[in-house]
Amino acid sequence: YADPCDGVALHTALFVDVEATGLDTANDRIIEFAAVPFTYCPDSGRIHEVLAPYVALEDPERDIPPEVQALTRITPDMVRGRRIDDARVAELLAAARLVIAHNAGYDRPMLERRFPAFARKPWACSLSDVPWGHFDVRGTKLEYLLFQRCAEFFEGHRAEDDCLAAIHVLATCCAKGNPFRMLLERARRPTYRVRALDARFEVKDVLKARGYRWDAERRVWYRDCAPDGLDAELAWLCAECYDHRVAPDDLRARHVVAFDAKVRY
Repeated sequence: YADPCDGVALHTALFVDVEATGLDTANDRIIEFAAVPFTYCPDSGRIHEVLAPYVALEDPERDIPPEVQALTRITPDMVRGRRIDDARVAELLAAARLVIAHNAGYDRPMLERRFPAFARKPWACSLSDVPWGHFDVRGTKLEYLLFQRCAEFFEGHRAEDDCLAAIHVLATCCAKGNPFRMLLERARRPTYRVRALDARFEVKDVLKARGYRWDAERRVWYRDCAPDGLDAELAWLCAECYDHRVAPDDLRARHVVAFDAKVRY
């Protein structure tokens, strides 16, 4: 077997996951954090070695809702007086070229509130940055991906288990391609954020079904897309959201912001 990375320096990525008191990234607090570093070839996208995970519980200093306890199996007694080691997190971040999460739009703001250094790293998302439909997979929950792509099962919603399952799915190649290489290619491309400014309330369900997310701070629906999908997205927004009252070129000027991997998610 000839390793396609012979002679190429390996990079280190950090897969992260958090469990928290809820889904509000501005107010809820982390109760468990896991970070799993792994090495990979930047050219081939082949994952080489999964390194020792770091896992820690943290006292949120507030109640953990019963539904969260049932989902995560984390109780108030387990977290009482516990704290994530800031120095260890800084050490892991310093060694990583890329931070990855399965739904980075949730994990990134949660972690940046707790550890501001996460804002200075490029991010990728195993949920959004891999075209799972290309692999004939229609669901993107980790439990489903692991079963469909790897014929394996796991009990999710503990941070370390979620990280390891996601890395396994990303590393599982087939005749249709290498998921992790596709993630790297997507993460390296510039991205455009399309905002549905002044959209009518009546179209919110249409926007949500299209993959738009609600930005509570700016009070606007938005979606990130690759450069080769921008024209189609603006045409769709013009037709479905604005009833052709404005042209795609006008939307391009007012509704699109370009950004790179360091400010994604």
